[in-house]
Order: sequence, then C-alpha cells, then structure tokens
Amino acid sequence: MADRAPHPSSDIRPLHIGKFVPPPYAGVEAHVDTLLRCLQPEVQATLLAAESPAGAAAHQSLPYRLLIARAYGKLASATLSPGVLSLARQELSSGRCNLLHIHAPNPWGDLAALTCAREVPVVMSWHSDIVRQRQLMKVYQYIQRRVLRRADRIIVFTPRHYESSAQLHQLEVAAKIAYVPMGIDFAGLDPAHADAAMSARLQAWAAGRPLLLTVGRHVSYKGYEHLLAAMARLRSEAVLVMVGAGVLTPALQQQVRELGLAQRVLFLGEVERAALVAALHACDVFTLPSIAPSEAFGIASAEAMACGKPTIVCQLHNGVNYLNREGETSLVVPPQQVGALADALDTLALDAGLRRRMGPAASAWVRSEFSLDAMKQGTLAVYRSLL
Repeated sequence: MADRAPHPSSDIRPLHIGKFVPPPYAGVEAHVDTLLRCLQPEVQATLLAAESPAGAAAHQSLPYRLLIARAYGKLASATLSPGVLSLARQELSSGRCNLLHIHAPNPWGDLAALTCAREVPVVMSWHSDIVRQRQLMKVYQYIQRRVLRRADRIIVFTPRHYESSAQLHQLEVAAKIAYVPMGIDFAGLDPAHADAAMSARLQAWAAGRPLLLTVGRHVSYKGYEHLLAAMARLRSEAVLVMVGAGVLTPALQQQVRELGLAQRVLFLGEVERAALVAALHACDVFTLPSIAPSEAFGIASAEAMACGKPTIVCQLHNGVNYLNREGETSLVVPPQQVGALADALDTLALDAGLRRRMGPAASAWVRSEFSLDAMKQGTLAVYRSLL
C-alpha cells in the first residue's frame, strides 16, 4: 500500500475545547493559548471554552477564532458551561472544524468527544490524572474510559505523563500515545520584555538577599503552606516572592504574619506578563513546592529554567520530575517534608557556585527539549496522521 500523502495544513481545522478563555494565563489555559498561536499561520484553530473570568473585553486581543459558552459557576473544579456541547456539535457537523482536540481533565471536552460523529477524529491532550475529586471519580470513571476508547490519539507532554498515570493504564492505550513536548515561548521570556519598574522594585526589596520565587494559584495541591513553614526554618537570609492568588491567599497571608515573615515574604498577586518576566529574571532560585500529582508539569518552572534559574521541586514521580532533573538542574525533596524543603532552599540560597552550575544547565535542557517548534511539528504530525 502506498504511503498516504501529507495532509495540507490549510485543510486541518481543529476545534479545541478548553475550560475557559484566557486570561488568566495559567496551566492548561496558558498551554492551549500558546499552542493555538504557534500553529498559525499554517493551521487556523478554533477555541471553544467558557467565558473568561476576566470578562468579555479580555477576549478581544486573542489572535484566533473563539466560540464562547456562558459559564454558570463551578462544580468540583469544573466550569458549568453546558453550551459547549451544542456549539461543538454545530462546528463539527457543519464541517467548519474537521478534528476535535480536547484537553483532559475537562468533562465538557469528554462529553463532546462522546457525542460527536464517529468519523470526526478525536485528539486528547492528557494534562494530568483526576486526583483530588476521588468520590466523583468513582462515578466519572465510566465516562473517562469511554473517552479513552473513543480518542484516536492521546498526546502526553513527557514520557513520565504516561508512565505515572494510573488512569491512562486502565485500558490498553499504548498504541494511541503520542509524545509531543509542551512548548515554551522563549522569545517572550527575553529580558527586553521585562517590566523595568517591577525589576527595580524586586531588587530594592531583596536588598542583596537571595531571592526565591514561586508562581501559581493559591490552592491546596500547590503546597504553599509547607513552603512558608520552610521559610521560617531557613538559616540563610533568603526572601520569597509569591506571584499568583486564589482561595487560600488570606490563609497564607495569615500564616506569614503568625510566623513573623512579613519582611521576608512578598505577595504580588496576579501580575501582567511583563511583570512576571521581570520576576523570573530577578530571582536567584525558583521553587514549585506542589505536593500532589495534580501538578503534572509546571509551566512556570519551565519558564524559570529557560531564564537560567535552578529549581526546587517535590518528588511526584511524574512530568514535574522529568522536567526538573535532580542534581543537574534542580533539587528534589519529598512532598510535605518541611525540613527537607528548608534545607534545599538554604543549599541554593547559600551556594552561588551551585546556582551558576545548575542555572545554565536548566536553560540548556529546557531550550533543547521544549521549544515551540517541537510542539508545533509534533502536533501537526498527529493531526496529519488522522486526516
């Protein structure tokens, strides 16, 4: 049989289903936004998701086609946006889109995959297992298994994503697995894009002390309460900048006051991209103290590594530990072990030579493995194999 000719990129019209339209840019939403941008101009993708928490005005600057479903709140971390299903059916049945790309976990994407016509190819990007909603998972497991059977290809971002996933191993899906690295926008991390005022502010606040940085939503699996407890045990004079916000922000701020860390921990909240770039370049060490495999990669840590920063993470036996290479680019500690985390923070805070060795190694590794072009070409190869 003759090999199938490559499918013209202009004839690939994927419909991506996300949780919500960015901003904010974090986790799955950040990845989907980066992917849709880098697929252009060869592929004109459509994003179908719930309206942005930032409001309708935030949608206007996005350079790809949007379909926006109304959101009616959340249930168990899932956005209540049933309009996704009818919009997905319209797009796929009309032929405006000819491939469905879902990002798991997301129940609306799963249901769209199960209700679309059988001839529509389905690609699933596996971001992480469902970890926290264990009771709900007992019910949802039936749907998840059906979606795994329905999917034509399952994209994982590192080999560890597949190796560590109990849910992917429920069924024989090895033949469907495609490894496509999660691409990082290195050009956008250039120091020229850093907010000068934020750079000056952080430099003045640190006042020569080693500057630690963490970035992420303030939710339980991020492990921030353990990071703050570790800060209280440091021998060094290191200070911590926290970028992000969430339901646990008031509790974390109260913990800082109770531990007497008000002069050593700075809460920046949600910041603009230029301010984040400034923080990534200003820090000496980046830490991702997540304690559960809900954290399956860590885009912020990859960006810090690209900026030449060593990292400290927990041993989660998944994509986090594929990205952060123990002893080479990163220090790795057991989750929820405050003493071990404090020792690791002190080790890098006090040893500038170690930082100078690990930082460039981190940058070289991330830039060789997680480029936008590698993500683009890998995704296109998956699409072309199905059309």
